[in-house]
Amino acid sequence: MVSKEEFIDWKKSSITEAVFQGVAERIKEGMIELSHTAGEDSGMDRFKCGMLAAYRNILNIEFEDMGGEDA
Repeated sequence: MVSKEEFIDWKKSSITEAVFQGVAERIKEGMIELSHTAGEDSGMDRFKCGMLAAYRNILNIEFEDMGGEDA
């Protein structure tokens, strides 16, 4: 189990920040792509929307989301 302090340290690390920047960039790129292709293939539209939601979930992860509790 990861402690809340460890989780906070992980979120503040330069590596995590770089990964989160990459995820944020993928969200921007995905939104642009979806704006250009929406309506061409409804299945692919749903897939891309789900992918964007998953990326947002990554960026919004909190200690409690991992089942963590303060010790």
